[in-house]
Amino acid sequence: MDRSEALKIWEHEFGDLDYAYDFVGRKIKREDYDVENQVGWIVGYMRPLSQNGPTHIGNIIIMHHHTAREKGDSYPYFKVEEVEYVVRYVEKGDYYFIEKVQEDDDED
Repeated sequence: MDRSEALKIWEHEFGDLDYAYDFVGRKIKREDYDVENQVGWIVGYMRPLSQNGPTHIGNIIIMHHHTAREKGDSYPYFKVEEVEYVVRYVEKGDYYFIEKVQEDDDED
């Protein structure tokens, strides 16, 4: 994806903010698209294209490059920083989202 398209997605997600955080809380900087540093980020897909994920906006997500590397092509379950997440799909709105997997508490 070219820089101008990525920055349009940034604007859609974060407006005119210079800094934001991805879904695991890693800080990212608008100007550091496709830069591998402490605040660099990429545009990825919640359901990977390699697993028949669509290319539309409902499947696109901005992630710190470390987050993207850890997630890889795992779907629907994956781990980032030893925390388990799951990608969910909402058919009615035709979009995907990521949520943290809640651990069962056996203390009742």
